[in-house]
Amino acid sequence: DSFMREFSSCQCGFRGWKESSRKLLYLLLAAVFILFFFISLLVLAPQNLQLLNSTENSLAVSWDPVIDVDNYLVSYYPVGYETLVKQVHVPKEQLSYEIVGVYPGTMYNVTLHHVKKGIASEPKYLEASTVLSALSAIWVTEEMEHSLEVEWENPRTDVDYYKLKFRSLVGMDEKQVMVPKSNEPKSRHVMTGLKPGTEYEVTVIPMKDDTEGKPSSVSGRTGVDNPTNVATDRVTEDTATVSWSKVEAPIDRYMVRYTSADGDIKEIEVGSENDIITLLDLKPGMEYVIHIWAEKGPQQSKTASIRAVTEIDSPTELLTDQVTEDAITVSWNKVQASIDRYRVSYTSASGITEEREVEKDKNVTTLAGLKPGMEYVIYIWAEKGEQQSKRASTEAVTKIDSPAHLVTDQVTEDTAIISWDRVQALIDRYMVNYTSEGTRQNKRLSTEAVTEIDPPKNLRVSDMTHSTGVVTWTPPAAQIDGYALTYQGQDGTSKEVQLGPSEQRFVLEGLEQGVRYTIFVMAYKGDRQSRKTDSTFSTVSFLYPYPADCSQVQQKGNASSGMYTIYLNGDGSRPMQVYCDMTTDGGGWIVFQRRSTGEVDFYKRWKNYVEGFGDPTGEFWLGLDKLHNLTSSSPIRYELRVDLRTAGESVYAVYDFFQVASSRDRYRLSVGNYRGNAGDAMTYHNGWKFTTWDRDNDVALSNCALTHHGAWWYKNCHLANLNGKYGDSKHSEGVNWEPWKGHEFSIPFTEMKIRPQSPSNEPILERKKRSLPGKRKAIRF
Repeated sequence: DSFMREFSSCQCGFRGWKESSRKLLYLLLAAVFILFFFISLLVLAPQNLQLLNSTENSLAVSWDPVIDVDNYLVSYYPVGYETLVKQVHVPKEQLSYEIVGVYPGTMYNVTLHHVKKGIASEPKYLEASTVLSALSAIWVTEEMEHSLEVEWENPRTDVDYYKLKFRSLVGMDEKQVMVPKSNEPKSRHVMTGLKPGTEYEVTVIPMKDDTEGKPSSVSGRTGVDNPTNVATDRVTEDTATVSWSKVEAPIDRYMVRYTSADGDIKEIEVGSENDIITLLDLKPGMEYVIHIWAEKGPQQSKTASIRAVTEIDSPTELLTDQVTEDAITVSWNKVQASIDRYRVSYTSASGITEEREVEKDKNVTTLAGLKPGMEYVIYIWAEKGEQQSKRASTEAVTKIDSPAHLVTDQVTEDTAIISWDRVQALIDRYMVNYTSEGTRQNKRLSTEAVTEIDPPKNLRVSDMTHSTGVVTWTPPAAQIDGYALTYQGQDGTSKEVQLGPSEQRFVLEGLEQGVRYTIFVMAYKGDRQSRKTDSTFSTVSFLYPYPADCSQVQQKGNASSGMYTIYLNGDGSRPMQVYCDMTTDGGGWIVFQRRSTGEVDFYKRWKNYVEGFGDPTGEFWLGLDKLHNLTSSSPIRYELRVDLRTAGESVYAVYDFFQVASSRDRYRLSVGNYRGNAGDAMTYHNGWKFTTWDRDNDVALSNCALTHHGAWWYKNCHLANLNGKYGDSKHSEGVNWEPWKGHEFSIPFTEMKIRPQSPSNEPILERKKRSLPGKRKAIRF
């Protein structure tokens, strides 16, 4: 019993202990669960880490809140550069953070932890990229008729390429191109195929991988295209009709400026719907240079030009007076035009033509040595160079000369023989009138005269060239067997041609240039010959109907310096007005720059230097486009001369080669070997592009045109600055030629000029004459 009681007592104790253990176990399990719960809160990563905003230099991130944390830990570094990691603790109340001081256009790895009692949770990752740097500056550098060129500074950060978009503000059609990044500090792009006179918006976006940078935009307007196919028609003594092809651009008006050779300038506004105008009240015999351009607001197109010479007005009121047996006095009213001479031609009824020159300041002349009783057709016209006015004409008949030495002989009771010397005039008959004394009866007798074969009439030579001419004439009334035509040069060498009776035209060939010829034509029948008809003519005396440069102008006999018209490549449809220096070192120079008074401001824009400005007879710049066309579009190699003067000194520099490249190459300069006494300042600039204050093409850190107040083929920056500020003695800002006067002296006179390296050709009249082909043959009259 006692055993059983003890056993029962132990059994009850075990049951109590077991119950307590179970409770303790439950408590331990609950504590472990709670501990693991809190630990799990710390170990699990934050949720919904995202990018709020990205700029060039910052990244803003945000995340969802976590319960009961002490703070948040944000870490970040550029992808691939973990050693550059940076960390920042963010208060638990703050659920976003802006990371600053980051690099533009860079991908960053951003990590977020939350922290409790010094224990960090699992990280949450985010990759985010900063925005590419925007362009610091973008501008339009060139506005041409069908293109725009934009230029911008490359951003500091690396970019792969640029996306360039452009659209017309009218049509709204957008186009896009990819532009590679230039290795130079600036990148540029030319948009072509644009409409003239149209405004475009251009947007440039830097690209890195597939990331776009901040867009930068600029607006530019294409230039107004210039009128084309300019032509003159119906040019008279005082009018000229000018026509052209209209421009594509929408415009307000056309402007027509016409300048006479004596410097008179007039301008006319023409409506945009018109393409033709007649210029009135022009001066006879005057050369005019006509410029036409289009305007839209302040915009102007390039000018198109053409040359026209009004006809010389004809002499008027042609009168004959004091007509005798062998002379006629002719008078007329003078012409208005400036002329070299008058020329009088008179043709007898027998077909003989003679010509004489009358001084320009006279208006009367006497034709002597005429044949009695002969009808003459008299023509008079004015000449200037090779230009002739229309002819004024009149007719006059010389008096018949009287029979001379009347003698009576063999007088009988009822007869008498009389004789006399024949008259020179061609007559039909003689009339004899005799009266007897007493009855006073008159009787008349007549006799007949036999005429010769009448000669060819209206002998003329036309369509003259350097070596050919066309001879025409009117046939005689008589029946003939043929003609004998002879032409004779100044050296006496002649050639004869036999022609049939039906011929009225003959082409002379193989003539000498610049030589005066006499031509004779006579008709014959059997062994009878008419009198000879003669005329004189001269072949064209110069090689260049359209001189390509001033040296060719000089070879035409122009020895005075001044304004002349040349033609690019000798093309008559491409005239250009230039100033020719005909005296310096043999002459023949095209002057393209002159500084002499400081009246013209040379601190101008790119467009002005491309097109040219100023007055060629004073201070001026011819224009980069014209210099390129002159020096690069023909096989002629030009040399450059620079003349520099002060009040008491003059020096020069000559370079045996000079060329200006195209606009695409920024009018790059090429010069050859130097000679002279001014010192060599241009070789330093050889190979460099042209720079103006609004177009920087030099290699200096700053724009040389801005810092030196000029425009030039700057390098870094200059030894020559001939377009600098006139009269400015500040270092490198004036008109400088460093080898001569240094950088602190502004030269008061400069002149730049070009000509072919050697004369284009010797003057034709200096060439040795050769004999005309054929044998010398005498002609019986």
